[in-house]
Amino acid sequence: MFDILPCLAYTQGMRYKLALSDFDGTLLRRDDTISPRTVRAIAGYTAAGGTFCVSTGRAFSSIAQRLNELGLGDCVVMSCQGALFKRSSGETLKVVPMDREGAVAFLRKAEALDLPCQFYTEDEIYAPYVNERNEEYFRMNRLTPVLTDNVSQFASTCNMPILKTLAVIPPERREELLAAFSGIAEIKVFASHPMLLEAVSTDAGKGNGLKHACAYLGISPHECVAFGDEQNDVEMLLAADLGVAVANAVTEAKQAAGLITDDCDDDGVAKVLEKITASEL
Repeated sequence: MFDILPCLAYTQGMRYKLALSDFDGTLLRRDDTISPRTVRAIAGYTAAGGTFCVSTGRAFSSIAQRLNELGLGDCVVMSCQGALFKRSSGETLKVVPMDREGAVAFLRKAEALDLPCQFYTEDEIYAPYVNERNEEYFRMNRLTPVLTDNVSQFASTCNMPILKTLAVIPPERREELLAAFSGIAEIKVFASHPMLLEAVSTDAGKGNGLKHACAYLGISPHECVAFGDEQNDVEMLLAADLGVAVANAVTEAKQAAGLITDDCDDDGVAKVLEKITASEL
């Protein structure tokens, strides 16, 4: 558990005191940049007393490299699909490990289906190889994995908590593979990208991450807005008082949202934050 951190600086008129946003496909544009308008909108929102948090599937070591681009100083960061809750300084606030048998079962299934797979601890990512099938993932995330020949075997015997597992999939097999992996006990499985299938503890996920953030910050979920674009964002969009999907979001995210904003390439998050800061939403 962690001590509740009271938030005292809010203006009277702003309805949403906490904003949680997915990163890839939501804040991040397709050209791997963040727009100046988004940076200004976040700065205006926090200057008005709001708290802005990033909630991402990325490893903490990956998202930590991008926080300065958002103009964020010391802040709360949820990584590994809500399984790791840290401050940007590196202070660990909460860890939600997977059931080891469930994690290993996911990895073994991926290996049996000849899918590149990997698992995440708090500090490292373990993968069997880097080649043309998964190198783009590591390049985009600015990560170098620890290589181990048999990932599932290593996962079964290592003494480190496993936070997340991931498989790189052919996008045309997404629904088929979601169904194939969904029967594994003690884990939740979802898509985070057309080519990525991920799993975490049933106690993790972005929806539970939102609840942890609210508890830590002393803010009600009814004072929270969340932004997302993918299937892994759905429970976060539903947990917030206002869930916002960008126009490029998948159907599941749009159906879960109370509001659909513009595309990630057209400052969708910024436009909503500006309205919240001006007490127009």
